[in-house]
Amino acid sequence: MKQPYEIDLGVVHIHKNVVADIVASMVADVDGVELVSKTFAENCIELFGKKIVSGVTVNVDENNDVSVDLRVVVRYGMNIPDIGRHIQDVVRSVVQKTVDISLKEINVNIQGIERGQK
Repeated sequence: MKQPYEIDLGVVHIHKNVVADIVASMVADVDGVELVSKTFAENCIELFGKKIVSGVTVNVDENNDVSVDLRVVVRYGMNIPDIGRHIQDVVRSVVQKTVDISLKEINVNIQGIERGQK
């Protein structure tokens, strides 16, 4: 990631978990969309102290390019391609505005449909 940020008083480091938290908070505000729960493997990893944000993976490659992978469930009846594009647009905007990082990729993986209560 584009780091560290040098300011008058020192250096500011932004961990990729901060980006994941920002993305997760934003997706929680999108109507009709929920992040997928943690996998068994992610729960096991957390037992050893590594923080995992449910449904969000932030990757940084050797060129410091940042990409975000999202795993979501959408409400039945929603236009899936439109909601995917909306999530990508909002994630790009929020991450750029809050941590000044341009994302290389935002991959939205729709992993299910929530039909609601009968």
